[in-house]
Amino acid sequence: MPIGETRDHPLANPFGPYSPNLEQVKLDPILLIVGGNELLKDRASNYATRLKELGKDIEYIEFEGFEHGFFTHDSYSEVANEVIHILKRFMLETST
Repeated sequence: MPIGETRDHPLANPFGPYSPNLEQVKLDPILLIVGGNELLKDRASNYATRLKELGKDIEYIEFEGFEHGFFTHDSYSEVANEVIHILKRFMLETST
């Protein structure tokens, strides 16, 4: 975010007062993976819900009980492997 900007800057708040109307913006498919214990989980969930309401192609997946970056903390864990499979599936399904 540029120095001196607030949380209403479009990079931080895509639905803020200075953000473009996303209803008119063509977006590629979006995959949003969130840890259930993330501090900003509610914000991420709201973001996904609002984009879906605008007709955007978004898939929201929440991993209950995990913190932000959970799949990189132990990149050889079972949950990290599950995330890799989700990413692979998403990329194969949405690639043209």
